[in-house]
Amino acid sequence: MRAALSLVGAIFIAWAAAFGAAPPHRTLLLEVRDIPAHEQAGQGRFVYDGYDLDRILNLVRNTAHVLATPVELEELRHAGFKPTVLLESDDLMTLIRRGNFGPSLKLDPVYHTYEQMVQRAEVLAREHPQLFLRMQIGETTQFHRPIYAYRLSSHAAQAQDRPGVLFDGGHHSAELMGPEIVLTLMERLLAGYGTVPEVTGWLDTLEIYLVPVVNVDGHGIVTSGADPRWQKNARDLNGDGVTGLYGEGVNINRNYDFNWTMGGSGEPGQHGYRGEYPFSEAENRAMRTLALRKRFLLSISYHSSGEVIFYPWRWNGKPAPDDALIKGIATAVAGKIRTMDGKSTYAIAPGGAASQSYAWFYGRLGVFDMIVETGNGSYVFPPEDVPGIIEANLPGAYELLRQAAGPGLVVRVTDAASGKPLVAEVWLPDIEDETVDRRTSDAEFGRYWRRLGPGKHTVIIACEGYHTVRREVEVDATGWTRLEICLEPEE
Repeated sequence: MRAALSLVGAIFIAWAAAFGAAPPHRTLLLEVRDIPAHEQAGQGRFVYDGYDLDRILNLVRNTAHVLATPVELEELRHAGFKPTVLLESDDLMTLIRRGNFGPSLKLDPVYHTYEQMVQRAEVLAREHPQLFLRMQIGETTQFHRPIYAYRLSSHAAQAQDRPGVLFDGGHHSAELMGPEIVLTLMERLLAGYGTVPEVTGWLDTLEIYLVPVVNVDGHGIVTSGADPRWQKNARDLNGDGVTGLYGEGVNINRNYDFNWTMGGSGEPGQHGYRGEYPFSEAENRAMRTLALRKRFLLSISYHSSGEVIFYPWRWNGKPAPDDALIKGIATAVAGKIRTMDGKSTYAIAPGGAASQSYAWFYGRLGVFDMIVETGNGSYVFPPEDVPGIIEANLPGAYELLRQAAGPGLVVRVTDAASGKPLVAEVWLPDIEDETVDRRTSDAEFGRYWRRLGPGKHTVIIACEGYHTVRREVEVDATGWTRLEICLEPEE
């Protein structure tokens, strides 16, 4: 029976593609419980695919919410399932809202709107003025709404010569867990300063940056209830003045300038549409502005779902130059995050090397960036699962902050004549290859922080107009090994 159904489905899809027929008009929302594992994988009837929500809206804890026709309902019953009809409607969006938001058809208040997050941050700023600074890093493409980053440190008002760690959420609109995790992390770090020794140490020795929502316009489309499926930004692609129509927008996690043409899709209607050109979207330019201002050591971008951490990278069958170290950090972070069923911890996997945030951060700037896919089987999780997913992910964030203590190399490059900091290439020829850009010290302090394994390393420091310097350095097993370089100007 199953094979026959698959064949019939394949024939229908081929016929529809050839003759332009519309997909099945599904008027039923079903809830199907106790779905066995083999039906959730491979050729099973309930394989959740967040890129294709035409049938299965979510599948959490072996319970699926499914769009169906009356014929499909009978097929499920005939196969031995016991689906419950939650709602019948000719309005697709009503079915989708019911399947994602529940009987109220509205997003549960356990989730925050962007405005609520901004208001919460304003309260925290008043309560912790020394530890907390808000900065606008850009605005959204369509509605020009401000995109905020928040700096946490013991002296947040002034930039500090310290390693930087970044946490961001909400590249994809419907992936609501990331913003909630980043907001909660903000609250916990500020509350713990002065009372929790480890937290106090982090804020005394690091600069921690938080961007709760990158894709502010798209996040608003979801949290307002307009369309729970929305993933891209709100760009009006056809210029007709109408926004919020499903299919429009640019996937901003395919718009970064690293192997841009190799990632996503060039078709505007596709989920992975990468935009007209790299950094065409203001949301991406905002993240670029922040990353160039503060050259981060480590970072996490929260997404949903899958309970896996993707790190850079696997490219033409080859790992990244820093693969062993990055993989070790990803393993340490993943090992601290429990899965929703409580039976294991998150998995890790190398991602591709194209157009996404972690490829750009690592390939262009040398940031050890990773994507954490939170939760499993949904974008908008049931409200009763939200606190548990947040609490499960916080230990992973804390582990990343621990990883910022080294071991590694910190280089300071200055002009030998004036003592002023220099933006200079800091190249480790034994590690880096042609797949990545040369790393540089920052403009403000002339500083370059780099996680490295202990042992001997060759370092070449070069800056236009100065004599190049080569050093052999022994990196200690713990902490930061410091190297002061004063470059002599050329005649």
